Amino acid sequence: MKTSLTFLQKLAYALISICLIILLLYYAQSFFIPLAFAALFTLLLISVADIFEKWGISRGISALIAVLLAILVVLFVFYFISSQIISFRSDVPKVAQQLYIAVTDLENWAQQRFHISDQHLKKFIDSITAQSMSSTSAIVGSTVSTLSNVLVYLVLIPIYTFLFLLYRHIIIGFFVKSFGNTHALTVINVLHRIRLMIKDYIFGLLIELLIVAILNYIGLLIVGVQYAILLAVVAAILNLIPYLGIYTATLFGMLVTYTNNTPSAVLGVAIVMIAVHLIDSNFLLPKVVGSKVKINALATILGVVVGSLLWGIPGMFLALPILAILKIIFDSVESLEPWGYLLGDDSETKSSKSANRKNFFTKLLNRKK
Repeated sequence: MKTSLTFLQKLAYALISICLIILLLYYAQSFFIPLAFAALFTLLLISVADIFEKWGISRGISALIAVLLAILVVLFVFYFISSQIISFRSDVPKVAQQLYIAVTDLENWAQQRFHISDQHLKKFIDSITAQSMSSTSAIVGSTVSTLSNVLVYLVLIPIYTFLFLLYRHIIIGFFVKSFGNTHALTVINVLHRIRLMIKDYIFGLLIELLIVAILNYIGLLIVGVQYAILLAVVAAILNLIPYLGIYTATLFGMLVTYTNNTPSAVLGVAIVMIAVHLIDSNFLLPKVVGSKVKINALATILGVVVGSLLWGIPGMFLALPILAILKIIFDSVESLEPWGYLLGDDSETKSSKSANRKNFFTKLLNRKK
């Protein structure tokens, strides 16, 4: 006799499963983070590897060439950024001096505004300094741990990417066999859609990054900022973090500009970066990236926050593509279609371009009848 689960039982099982998955992702992040990045790079490099295979090159050599080309591109970007940072390093003492002057001015203002005595202010500053010094060891330990993880990721990600490219047909076959012959076409269709979406999404991000960097550079040159290239590139990279990156980039740009320029230039940096961000959000992002990934703002913000809590900065970068992959999966499974609808945006619903979405509403209306 077949027994059906009640709604509360299904809800309990779902919540328990979600909690277990979250705990696994959090405590095994050192394992999953390089795998996630490698999976994204694999989806991006499959087309490159296929081109070399069509030229008669073996699958292993084609995968190796594709990974090496990707490494060269990443090394070029790191070299460009590091060269700009090296040129900025000579002004680090000036930055510290300007910050010291700013703190001194703040002390004088606090004394005049709130009538705080020098003795009380000195005790307050000394207590903050003592707390900062006490946490220095923890900060250093955390920094060393983070750097070691980054080095491990830099080694593992290319290896995983190469192996994913080499055994991609076995991996696809595994997913097909896992769901049986009945759902084979659906599984292949989902994997194909995910591959195309990730490829178009990453290429769109690269185009967006380049345009944002150029616009920021032109605006900062007009303002007269000394490190226009560095700030433009940093702002473009941080802009990849939805909603939160622009504020970090603006604060960083204002801090660097404050050490070498007038207050009007600092205000100009903020205006330029916010203006470029508005152009990006309203014109570039919807056209270049938004047409590939239709995730609403609420789901995006929640995804970035959850990604940050689970995996830190890597989780913030991975949040949007993972949400997009989940949406494709949800839209392709009948019982999960409401979750795909929850992640989607209004424009997709209004345009009615998704056949799965039409089927969902049709089935819902038929059930009511």
